[in-house]
Amino acid sequence: MKIGIQCKIIGIYLSVVLVIMIASGSVIIFQIEEQYFNKMRIKTEGIAVSVKEILDFEGNVDLIKDRDLLISKLQNLTTIGEETDIYILNNQGFVEIALGTQFKRGDYVPGTHKNGFAGVVNETLSTHKMATSNWIYLANGGHNSQSTLEHALPIRNYETGEIKAIIYVISDTAEIYANVDTVMSTLGMGTLVALALAGAFSAIFARMITQPIKALTRSAKLLQEGAFKKIPNESSDEIGQLTMSFNQMAQELRRTLLDISSEKNKLERILENLADGVLAFNRQGVLIHANSVSYDMIGQSTIDHRFDFIFPKFGLDVSFDNILEDDEQYKQGIMMNIGDKFISFHFASYESSHGEKEGLTVVMQDVTSQQKLDQMRKDFVANVSHELRTPLTTIKTYTETLISGAIDEKETALDFLSVMEKETDRMTTLVHDLLELSKIDNKQMQLNIQVMDIYSLLLDTIRAQAIQAKCKHHQIKLSYNKNKEYLIEGDPARIGQVFHNILSNAIKYTEDNGQIKINLSSNDQQVVIKVKDTGIGMSKKDLERIFERFYRADKARSRKMGGTGLGLSIAKEMVELHGGSIKMESALGHGTTVIITFNALNLDYDFLE
Repeated sequence: MKIGIQCKIIGIYLSVVLVIMIASGSVIIFQIEEQYFNKMRIKTEGIAVSVKEILDFEGNVDLIKDRDLLISKLQNLTTIGEETDIYILNNQGFVEIALGTQFKRGDYVPGTHKNGFAGVVNETLSTHKMATSNWIYLANGGHNSQSTLEHALPIRNYETGEIKAIIYVISDTAEIYANVDTVMSTLGMGTLVALALAGAFSAIFARMITQPIKALTRSAKLLQEGAFKKIPNESSDEIGQLTMSFNQMAQELRRTLLDISSEKNKLERILENLADGVLAFNRQGVLIHANSVSYDMIGQSTIDHRFDFIFPKFGLDVSFDNILEDDEQYKQGIMMNIGDKFISFHFASYESSHGEKEGLTVVMQDVTSQQKLDQMRKDFVANVSHELRTPLTTIKTYTETLISGAIDEKETALDFLSVMEKETDRMTTLVHDLLELSKIDNKQMQLNIQVMDIYSLLLDTIRAQAIQAKCKHHQIKLSYNKNKEYLIEGDPARIGQVFHNILSNAIKYTEDNGQIKINLSSNDQQVVIKVKDTGIGMSKKDLERIFERFYRADKARSRKMGGTGLGLSIAKEMVELHGGSIKMESALGHGTTVIITFNALNLDYDFLE
């Protein structure tokens, strides 16, 4: 059973008061009992002396002969009351004169000693001295064993020293016990009053002490739950100092918790916004944290909670204990292909403030883009090498043939030179395109920005490509709104280069007798050019990569038509340099639509009015 500190304080107060009252009451009762006993002893002994003086035992008295005279003298003794018995005994202890109810004449008093009387008579007979019975205190059970106080006074012959008679006085002790009982009742009532007052005052004092403690307890619980309310402090004693210290500690702890919570939230926010996946495991290999990116990387909505269950599913043979021991083989990381992604796993253990290993972290990096970029670089080198090797080989072969004697044959030599010229033009175009891309990549492209009309530029492009379109019997149709303007800010030469590239591709990859539709539209924000052909189109897979450098949907056909695979890459870069966008829509066998968007330029002509 739980006992509160307030009840304990009250109990202590009551116990102390009770002990004090019992101790002081015992002393008081003992003193009062001693006082009344001494008073009765003096009275009893005084009666015996008075009897001796009245009876004038100094002379030769015959107890038998002078009995009546002695009795009449004793009856005149005013100090004798109902609570006192007086007996005159002979020198052998027999009663000669009896003024009382305890004995009668002829009784042998010493013989009743075993019943509680005449102990003093026996003592006087043996010692020839007066004797008074000792007092048995209440603490020793006197109330039940001692109801009288006895005194024996011997009358001796001065000449012989022998006992002639014994004055034996018995006093009733009821008065002592009545007085003691009264005192005890008073003390008992006083004790109850003292206990009541002590209980009331101790409750008040205990409340004064426990109220701040209860407030401290409540505040400690609130602090544990993350809330805190300052405790009012109006005292300067120890509890007041404790309250002040607690308030200061709580404020400091609250500030520390807020800092920790802020740091925790900051860390969680950082982890959640990292581009890398982060997993954390404790010393037992149990997953304790995983950010959302890690779920996306492995393509799962849930992750097993054990290290030994997670990584074997990816085909990774890694040892948790070896990683904790900083095994060298895990320091470089591990590359894995998960689906269409390339994920790099980096393992590292972390320690406690005491330097003990507490677990490990796993950082997952999606290096798919890097892998693709590396592959693109490899493809770029391979494509450039291939594109240059083919015309160089042709030129070298024809040159060797001419040197070997074919130069003397005019027609053959002219044919060879014609082929060499085309291959040279092809290499020149390739180098020119590469230089253009290099300038764009290095931000060295210089643009001659001016106000330009997209409609006029499209007409020039269509006229320039008319011969190629006519050779394949294509129809080119341009639709636009005559009441609108199609003005933008840009470099006409560069934008014209883009249009030439797009229209040229449309003509090249559309079968004979095809149709090419160009739609020009605008609003207050944008100018949109759509070039739609009825050509061979391309698959969704090719469409995703069509703007990559050197990428060709149909490699053999593209090379046959003289394409380098860089035109669309350059077009995309040019459009984006002008703040526009370009995209393609296509389906295999259903033609291709190129959509180019520029920011419209709205001129204010109010100044002409």
